[in-house]
Amino acid sequence: MYGTFHNWEIDWMAKIKVAFIKFGGMANGGTEKYLQTIAAHLPKDEFEVDFFYCDAAPYIGSDFKHLDTDESRVEYTKSHGVNLIKFDVEFKDVTKPTHDWVNTNFFDLFDEDNYDVIQTGRSGHPEYPFIHINKTPIIDSIHLAGMGEDKANVYRTVLISQEQKSKWVQAGGNPQRGVIIPVPVEVPDYDSSSYIEEFGWEGKFVFGMHQRNDMHIFSPMPLDAYEEIQSDDTAFLILGGSANHRKQAKDYQLKNVKFLDTTSDINLIHKFLNTLNVYAHGRSDGEQCSSSIIEGLSHHLPMISHTASSMGQKEQIGDAGEVVEDYLEYSDAMKNLMNNKNYYVVCKLNAEKRYREIYDVPSIISKFVTLYREAANA
Repeated sequence: MYGTFHNWEIDWMAKIKVAFIKFGGMANGGTEKYLQTIAAHLPKDEFEVDFFYCDAAPYIGSDFKHLDTDESRVEYTKSHGVNLIKFDVEFKDVTKPTHDWVNTNFFDLFDEDNYDVIQTGRSGHPEYPFIHINKTPIIDSIHLAGMGEDKANVYRTVLISQEQKSKWVQAGGNPQRGVIIPVPVEVPDYDSSSYIEEFGWEGKFVFGMHQRNDMHIFSPMPLDAYEEIQSDDTAFLILGGSANHRKQAKDYQLKNVKFLDTTSDINLIHKFLNTLNVYAHGRSDGEQCSSSIIEGLSHHLPMISHTASSMGQKEQIGDAGEVVEDYLEYSDAMKNLMNNKNYYVVCKLNAEKRYREIYDVPSIISKFVTLYREAANA
């Protein structure tokens, strides 16, 4: 669907060797899929791509559990000509400022002298193993903005939104080194199947969202707002979500609310999105650059979200909907999209345009191709 980059002039040249390095790198999380997608779509006639990853390991000093390896993501990445190299880690020690990997064989398998460019996906502070990679140019993709590291061999720092770049600069990041490249989200060809007939929702106006099972990011606002406008003619569908969503729906005795199990099956994700009339986003801490919102935009869905400590969702949604302050404003936005057909159509058209002009995969990959070429020749 995306086509293939090919430059016949480079066929005689040595390929640029790129190493992707990510703890838990074959999980089905946002940062992981971001790196997998870039690695997969780099033109293999110009780039030789190794992807170093490990399975999730327990944390020392935190009860946080990283997502496990998803075999469908392993197969996806391999099928696009990426060489997967799996290393071992027994623990990740977050009591150390550098988040050290304990009992790892990473440096038995990795030698930076073998690569022209290193690609990271990390939280934005000096951490293992990058503290020990000091010669090869690094393209540093940062998905949190808590610190601006000034490491000599970081060629460019990739931020996924203007919101994130602003926070990163405030934390000490060099604005001349930072570049904004949004999250690439693949939207392969999909059919028009939905859950409408299966759920008996013909004629209903359907709101919905999809989110990982994580109560730390749970926001009650979408379902609080839905309680205000629910009727026999409305429905709300959540793919994934946390136990808090389910408790909220039960406690409020909400009408026509259904839940689907979390899935990495892209066809089921598109079936879910095909069911919706409006994407009703909610996350307690906000977004930097949400893959879920991008997937909703790719289906031309009008959007509603709310304010939070991070406001990347406002940047993403733009003129494709509204970002509100509280659940009453949220319910008003729901009613406006249900009842104002002209406004609904405008938001729908703007959603399609935003996806095409901002989040189109080939244009994002071309930006990484340019960065890698420049870094390899720096």
